[in-house]
Amino acid sequence: MTLDTRSLTRRVFLLSGAALGAGILAGCTSTPPQDSSSAAPTNSAPNPAETTADGIRAQGDRYGIGQYNTQQVADELVWIDENVQPLKGGQQKRVLITGSTAGAGQLASAYLLKRGHTVVAHARNEQRAADARRDLPGLEDVVIGDLLDLDQTKALAEQINALGDFDAIIQNAGEYGLPDRELLNSNSLSPYLLTALVPPPQQLIYLSSDLHLGGSLKLNEVRSGDGIGYGDSKLHMAMIATAAARVWPGRRVNAVAPGWIPTLMGFHNGNISTPDSLRGGYMTQVWLAEGVEPGSGVTGGFLFHQQLDTRVNQLVHDSQAQEQLLAAYAERTGVPFPA
Repeated sequence: MTLDTRSLTRRVFLLSGAALGAGILAGCTSTPPQDSSSAAPTNSAPNPAETTADGIRAQGDRYGIGQYNTQQVADELVWIDENVQPLKGGQQKRVLITGSTAGAGQLASAYLLKRGHTVVAHARNEQRAADARRDLPGLEDVVIGDLLDLDQTKALAEQINALGDFDAIIQNAGEYGLPDRELLNSNSLSPYLLTALVPPPQQLIYLSSDLHLGGSLKLNEVRSGDGIGYGDSKLHMAMIATAAARVWPGRRVNAVAPGWIPTLMGFHNGNISTPDSLRGGYMTQVWLAEGVEPGSGVTGGFLFHQQLDTRVNQLVHDSQAQEQLLAAYAERTGVPFPA
């Protein structure tokens, strides 16, 4: 499938901005065509704050506007709650979503919950877990681990495995604006570890970005732990996806570019507007995870808003480069990629 004019315009805008050094364009996040007003969401009044067994309460009002979500994300969460209906036909799935306490990950979680699927969320710490339980009623569980810390990532994999099998896992978590060493851990090594240590479900989805086009392999940096840039990390996410699709032909594995959407990441560095659809930014993950609509059975693809994107970094589909990256990961982490 070829790119439409809107996709090309978006990509040129993103990449030209990156070339000028505008790191604000690196967000995996965009303004929703449905509503970008600044009015408070209909349920913005404080909700009773739930207290965890450790005595941790959710932060502020529901959906954490200004703390971990934007007004646009909160408005969209309200829309999901009021409009999305359960999926008919008994095709409900059990889905794990990393980085699901805010932004696109939280939106995908909320949508899948309203469709009647079983959802396990992931939070970096107990505070964010409390926020998720308050914001996403109906979650089966919340697993906890900070992906900046590889030991915590390995422990997170053990938590996930203890919960049993999943039908789909969405590797949504990612950081921006951190030092290169931290980006290597959170955006590259941790997704690799969760792929290698957790038995693969039928459906795997990895969040990448248009800025993967400017990324490099950085094998020496991966082996040494010296760090990589954001674009490099998003190239790695796409390469993990295509490598997994090749190694596990019986699974459906894809990379997704959500676009530049109005999450807190999208407004990083003082941005005041974003060009892409917020709903489009999370619905590709939902569409793939459900796997019931035409075209959603694709594997080994790089997608933007439910369409295959053919303009990708040539390394994404280079099997030799994939093997080199997997070998570097294994050397750095001590965890080989399972055959």
